[in-house]
Amino acid sequence: MRFLQNDRTSRVALVLLLIAVGAFGALLLLDLLTIGPGHPPPGALQKWYIPRPGYGYAENGSVVVNRTIEGDIVLSGDIEEGYPPPFPDLSPYCSHAVYLDTGSGDRYLVVNWYFDDDADLARAEGNLCSYLRSSGNVASAGLILPGETGRSPDAPIVSPITVTKYESETSSGYFGVVEKPLSPEHDDYFIVYYGVYGPAVLPDHTAALEELMLRSSSLRGARSLASCT
Repeated sequence: MRFLQNDRTSRVALVLLLIAVGAFGALLLLDLLTIGPGHPPPGALQKWYIPRPGYGYAENGSVVVNRTIEGDIVLSGDIEEGYPPPFPDLSPYCSHAVYLDTGSGDRYLVVNWYFDDDADLARAEGNLCSYLRSSGNVASAGLILPGETGRSPDAPIVSPITVTKYESETSSGYFGVVEKPLSPEHDDYFIVYYGVYGPAVLPDHTAALEELMLRSSSLRGARSLASCT
């Protein structure tokens, strides 16, 4: 009799285990369908438009970091999670990096805010534009990025984009919005900023900022901040 009870208990435990495994598998499948196979997670997308250092190997086999981004511009410190002063908190998925021009001593800033919902993007644009208007001068501008790195032979030689120009005593630069750059079927939205620290004549730094743009993911199709127009 005790043997039958133990056998019944084992069967119940097995059934419960199978149900738990099935539920876990269903959750994984749902997550895969939501994210998409091979789609980068938010932790990677919040750094998507930030130029990163290159890596190589020393003669002894150790990994070495090449912090030079282009010419005299090098990555200063590490890519940091979170939003930097002086800008507001727009998204939980945000990263930024500071770059130094070793020739002139100028310091540059790149910020990447990531969103997975267009309503969150719209709210962030409104909040950001309110801040920009209250702290500096805002205008629409056009940039032409010549010869984007990694472009296909059939791609245009130049890539014109529309951006929002921002000038203040703290930082001056360009904001752009990129919608669904990875796939039209997936909700990925970015606000990106490329700027120089301190009071500066922005046209004097546009060439350096364009180099940083060219060393990030493609900005093809970028637009200006909707709420600032």
